[in-house]
Amino acid sequence: MNTTSQRRFTWNRAHWIGMISLAVLLALLIMGSGAFILDYDGNANWMTSPDHFVWLGSMLLPWPLALGLANVILGTIRTGSLSFPLASALLGPLGFGWANLRLQPGYRYPTWPEWVELMRTNGLRLIGQTLYGVGVLLVSYAAVAFICYAIGRYGLRALFVNPEPGSLSARMLRWIRKDAVRFGCWLAVALSYGLLLALIIVGSEAVLGAALLINFVIPPVLLIACGAYASRDAALSHPWRALLFPLVCSLVSAPILVALIRPLDDTCYVGSVCTTLGDMYFNWSQMDQVWHFVKVFAVASFLGFAVVWAARYAYHRIRKASG
Repeated sequence: MNTTSQRRFTWNRAHWIGMISLAVLLALLIMGSGAFILDYDGNANWMTSPDHFVWLGSMLLPWPLALGLANVILGTIRTGSLSFPLASALLGPLGFGWANLRLQPGYRYPTWPEWVELMRTNGLRLIGQTLYGVGVLLVSYAAVAFICYAIGRYGLRALFVNPEPGSLSARMLRWIRKDAVRFGCWLAVALSYGLLLALIIVGSEAVLGAALLINFVIPPVLLIACGAYASRDAALSHPWRALLFPLVCSLVSAPILVALIRPLDDTCYVGSVCTTLGDMYFNWSQMDQVWHFVKVFAVASFLGFAVVWAARYAYHRIRKASG
């Protein structure tokens, strides 16, 4: 009985990695959401709701997706346990609960002294709103976390642990195990760009989520993924081949960014430089935004790769010289 309990509720390095990754993403989402209301003009009613809780767009789509993915992964691996969905389900309510206290609609974005005064005068009301919202989020995120963990543990894990010899899942499993870091890096980048593309297709208010992704999420994902890719032994022995990964990460972003920023329009605005294409205009001024983010993604990709690869190379040379 005790052995089973310990197996179901444990804590190890995989849990720490998952929690730290989610915490960093949560902080980026909250800071990114706050950045869009720094210049308060007196009309913040678009952020209000009947219960007056601040329902940020990031808590409705990007965060549940990240939470679900993390729990699928932890459910799939051998060292995963029920401790992770339990702990990760608490992160979102705590983070967004703090955001509700700090990013109140009906007020301009307060400085710290102003926020302290706001809490002194309206603290009980704000705390009540926050507890209500935290309760709703806790129930919702707990359902996402435990359902996705169960999918990983009892669905995907069962599929890949003992697959039929020669089956597609068996071949895929051999490829993943041959270089798990390589697979994880490609998966992280594919999911990031896939989410961005999905938000572009949905359009409307989802474009705000896409803006948050390209500013606050994708650059650090590329930085970490390319650094992890450079940490592989294969990257040290075949650096030019490994450089294809940050190159692909940079180039793939260009058509997706064009779809997001849409330089092709039926209007050429004053001050813009346009080329006529039939009844449409190609706005070169908007293309500057595309090149800007392509450069940001390229810098993040190659910087992450170069720093880790150089450190690995220097360590290898020093060890070889001393040995």
